[in-house]
Amino acid sequence: MGARNDEAIGGRVALVTGGATGIGAAITAELASSGYRVYVVQQNLDQVLRGREHFAGHPWFGQLEIGAFDLASGPECAAAVAACADRFGALDVLVNNAGLSGAAASRELSQADDDHIDAVIDVNLKAPLRLARAALPYLLASGRGVIVNISSVAALAAQPDGAAYVASKAGLSGLTRSLACDLAADGIRVVAIAPGDVVTATSRDPQLATSGKHPSWAKDRAPIGYPAEPADIAHAVGWVISPLARYVTGTTIVVDGALTAY
Repeated sequence: MGARNDEAIGGRVALVTGGATGIGAAITAELASSGYRVYVVQQNLDQVLRGREHFAGHPWFGQLEIGAFDLASGPECAAAVAACADRFGALDVLVNNAGLSGAAASRELSQADDDHIDAVIDVNLKAPLRLARAALPYLLASGRGVIVNISSVAALAAQPDGAAYVASKAGLSGLTRSLACDLAADGIRVVAIAPGDVVTATSRDPQLATSGKHPSWAKDRAPIGYPAEPADIAHAVGWVISPLARYVTGTTIVVDGALTAY
C-alpha cells in the first residue's frame, strides 16, 4: 500500500471513537469543519442514531459516517477500522477518544471486581492499542499519519477510588511514547492529550459530584478559574494533527488550566 494523493480522493480521513458525544463530538466537529471526512465509532445503534440526529444540521454532515462497534472486543476494533477504510478509502488520523470515565470508572478497590477492572482496561487501554494495530497499514499509506490518544490528568495525578482508571490512562501515555518511537521512522506521529476538568455530561454526573471525588470538586477549580469546554480539547487535537505540529510526537500535552501544576 503506497502513499496516496489527497486531492485524488477528496481530502483526509479521520476515525474518531466515541465521536458523537462530549469531547468526541467536539473533535468530530473540529475535524469535519476543517474538511476531514470523519468516521465516528459509537458503542451501539441507539448511540449511532442519536449521533446522526446531533450532527444532522451541520453543513459538513455529508462528510460523516457513524458506525456501531463494541471496542471492548478485539475483532470489533479491527472491524471499525475496516469499515472506515471501506467507506472512505483511506485513514490518515486515528483519534482514540472513547473510554470509560466518571462514575462508571470510579470504584473503591475493595469493590472493583474483575468485570469492572476488565471493562475499564479493555476500553481505555486495550482498544487504543488494537485500533492502532488495525489502522497501521492505512496510516503508513497516508504518508503523514497521526494517532491522537485522549488521555487524562489522571495519567499524571492520582484520583480517589480510580485505580483501574488511573492505571488505564497512565498506560495510555506509555503506549503513546512507545508507539511514537516505533513509528517515527515511518512518518507516523503519536501524541496524547490529557484534559483536566471539562464540562460534559459525564463529568457533571450528579453521582460523581455528590461523591466529591472528581478533581474539580476536590480542588474547587483549576487556577485558570473555569473548567474547559469540549471545544478547548478539540482545538488542541486540530493543532496536533496539523502540519504546524509536525515535530510533536511521543508526548502527552496537558490541557487542564494548571489543575495539575500545584
